[in-house]
Amino acid sequence: MSGSASTNTLDQLLGHTKGPSSKITDRDLVRARSSAYIVHGNFRDLAEMCDDIVTTGLVKTSKDADDTDVENEVYRRVHNYVSSLYSYNEHIREILNRRLGQHIGKRYFLPGKDNKAAPDYTKRGTFLWGLRNDFQHGDYWCLSVEKANQDQDHAFYHLRFEKQDFNATPKGGIEDASGYVAHAPDGEYEYPLPYIAHFHRNLFNDFESDFESWCER
Repeated sequence: MSGSASTNTLDQLLGHTKGPSSKITDRDLVRARSSAYIVHGNFRDLAEMCDDIVTTGLVKTSKDADDTDVENEVYRRVHNYVSSLYSYNEHIREILNRRLGQHIGKRYFLPGKDNKAAPDYTKRGTFLWGLRNDFQHGDYWCLSVEKANQDQDHAFYHLRFEKQDFNATPKGGIEDASGYVAHAPDGEYEYPLPYIAHFHRNLFNDFESDFESWCER
């Protein structure tokens, strides 16, 4: 049975359903769960600042909030999320490398433009990996925080992504910055907060569960 025939994301990622080659230890599980806990916490921080992160992704603040303070806080929370997601993936990759008879390089989590068979978790996560690289190594000019509207008590802001200003440092086999945005239509990247919400509540949660199931084999 090939990994592509399995609904488990780890099987799809690895291309087989053999499971671990050596026993997954309690230390492995504790590390993975602790890392996932941080990702979940950082997502909650993002969601709590939004009116509805899934649909509009509008950041809700006091109408008297300083624009620069709002911008910096949005960037801080997005940076925390994408950085913790990167760390989680690296922890999983390290566990796989210790418990499998095959080498799992970064490219497993960064599918190329033509790799349509990769699981959605890695294809959709590639954009977030690129944002993390832009925060770590670039200047994130690709992001902007813009006031959308306000009412009597609150102001609402959009976080927007501009593809033409995206210059993420290539890492792990990605040839250029365009490779990070190769797996979805441009319109899906325009507002990163709903994108992150969909990724986290569906793909990340499923991946975490699938990893636990994979470890039990």
